[in-house]
Amino acid sequence: MLKKNKMFQVLMASAVVTSVLAGGTAEAASAAKSSSAGQAAKMTSSKLKAAKVELSVNGASVSVNAVQLSQAYLVAVSDIVKAFGASASAAKGIVTIKDATGSRVVQLQAGAKSYKVNGEAAAFTNAPLLQDGKTYVELQSLVEALGGEWIAGSGQTQQVLTVQRPEGSYSSVRWNAQGQIIASRDDAESAQIVKLDPASYGSTVISTDEYAAELAVSPNGQWGAYTDNAGQLYLMNLASGLSQKLGSDTSVKTDLTWSADNSRIYFIQGDKQEKISYMNVGDGKVTEVLADKVENKSDVSLSADGKRLVYIVNVTGVASSDKDSTEESLSIDYSGAGQQLYSLDLTNKEAKPVQLTTGKDNKLYPVALDGGKAAYLSADPDSVTAKDVIKVIGPGSSVQDLSSIIDVTVIAAGPSGTLAAAGIAADGSTKVLKIDSGSQAELYSTSGTVSELAVSADGSRIALIEDGRIVVITGGKTIQLTK
Repeated sequence: MLKKNKMFQVLMASAVVTSVLAGGTAEAASAAKSSSAGQAAKMTSSKLKAAKVELSVNGASVSVNAVQLSQAYLVAVSDIVKAFGASASAAKGIVTIKDATGSRVVQLQAGAKSYKVNGEAAAFTNAPLLQDGKTYVELQSLVEALGGEWIAGSGQTQQVLTVQRPEGSYSSVRWNAQGQIIASRDDAESAQIVKLDPASYGSTVISTDEYAAELAVSPNGQWGAYTDNAGQLYLMNLASGLSQKLGSDTSVKTDLTWSADNSRIYFIQGDKQEKISYMNVGDGKVTEVLADKVENKSDVSLSADGKRLVYIVNVTGVASSDKDSTEESLSIDYSGAGQQLYSLDLTNKEAKPVQLTTGKDNKLYPVALDGGKAAYLSADPDSVTAKDVIKVIGPGSSVQDLSSIIDVTVIAAGPSGTLAAAGIAADGSTKVLKIDSGSQAELYSTSGTVSELAVSADGSRIALIEDGRIVVITGGKTIQLTK
């Protein structure tokens, strides 16, 4: 009699294994289903209520089978395996799950709270159970065991990522050609240039070159340009992270900016920032564009049509003294000090710089726009109540104020000319706006601080830095890429 009971247990265990695998691929034969259902009934005091749970997996809606256990849901292992692109097998009652790369192996058993991740012991709060031919397990525990992240949610709306988002504080956010984000991690022990994918939430360190932290990305998103402390210019392939020298010129170069056709890199040149030049990407040749001996140029911007440069001249105080140049007679006149915006017509080799502004306001983030326009953020240095606004200077020096609904803190323009702004609203929140021909559309609102913006090449997506975290606005949705 004992031998017969032992044989019956072996047969039932075999039926359970067949049922577990059936949940991940095709359902088992009807006889196996019947056997496994009988076993499931023995494992649970009563049949649990079945349900469908809607998950957001990497931003995509996925419906999974679930059963309700008290106030919690257990989800079908086979559905999570499919959503993660993982694989599952079973032997001797043990279910083995491998992630898509094979680097994480999870082993669990219906009815047992203990399980293993890469051989390390862990424990569920509620043991997995078998019902109607499927194994059900705690969502958060399985997601994290597979290397993913359970973000938030309750009941039938929960957000899941198939990878863990990277932590840290980031800056210098940019777009590459594949719609991925290039950024620098500021709180790492050594320099890290990171590539992040809004589609998969994955991230990769592509460079540890400290000089590449603020590289300028080409309009086509394929290349990043930067200089080292000797003034040597480098090109980084943003797909591979590999860099190469461009040309041999080692003069001081700052404020790198690309031409719209990706063929030239413009920059402020010289120890005193007195010139504007460009380097040809094809042969590394440097060509002077402006050498008017006016020092302290900065923030050069090139219009998308390549016809005009806009830049800032930082005017310092004027020193004067008597004919003997004694220290007592030295005085500095700061009445004319400040920042002024200038424009240069690149279609005319004989053209001289045109001064666009005369005011004492601080001028930040200058942008050369098509149609002879320029924009910048105007900040009043003497007022604590006046709003900082975007000023657009048109042909004939006509000036228009934009973004009156927020106190603007940062602006950015994409290669297509799309203008975005972030600032403080009347209710104290920070809002991100998309500005088009004077109209303003609110894209994002947060209680945090937005310090940077980057607009994608086609203007459809905006990346931003909020309190050191990277956030992407796309298709009316918000994706937080880092935590």
